[in-house]
Amino acid sequence: MRASKREEILDSIVGLIEDKGVTGITFDAVAERSGVTRGGLIYHFPSRAALVQAIHEHMVHRWEADLAVALGKPAGEGNAAEREAAYIRVSCKAATRGELLMMLESAGDAALVQLWADAVDHWTPPVPAPEDEAGVSRFIARLAADGLWISDVLSFHPIPPELKRKIAERLEAMIGQGE
Repeated sequence: MRASKREEILDSIVGLIEDKGVTGITFDAVAERSGVTRGGLIYHFPSRAALVQAIHEHMVHRWEADLAVALGKPAGEGNAAEREAAYIRVSCKAATRGELLMMLESAGDAALVQLWADAVDHWTPPVPAPEDEAGVSRFIARLAADGLWISDVLSFHPIPPELKRKIAERLEAMIGQGE
C-alpha cells in the first residue's frame, strides 16, 4: 500500500530532525526535504504547532507499531508480562537522535507529554508501591530498558548487539520473577 502524502511528509521530517534537530523544523526546510510546496504543507499542517503535534503522533504510532510487531499481536491482546517483554525487546534497538530530541521537546507541553505517556502506559508496568516487591522488580526492568534504549545516543561506547541481547534476556527474566 502506498503511503499517504501526509505520511511521506512526516517521514521526511523525521530525517530532517536527525540531521538538523528540532529547530530545523521550518516550513521551508520541510518543503525542501519532502518535495512538497509550502502551500501543500500548509494544506496538511496549518501551523507549525500542528506540524509538531503530527510529528509526535507519527513517532508514537511508529514506536507502538514496532512494539506490536515485537509482541506479535496488538497491545490489548497481550498480558502485562508479554507487553513488558516486547517493550524490553524494542528497547534493545537504539534510540535515534530524532526520537530522543522529540521526546525531550515534548517535556514542555502537557498534551505532548500525555501522548507519549499514554503509549508508554500501554506497554509498561505502573509505578509500584515500595512494598510491592514483584512490582519493583518489573519497574526496575522497565527503567533499565529505557536506559538501554538511550545508551547509544548518550554514550561514547555503543553496547555491542550480543551484550544488548543478553541484557534484554536478564530484564525479561526479572519480569518473570516479578509475577
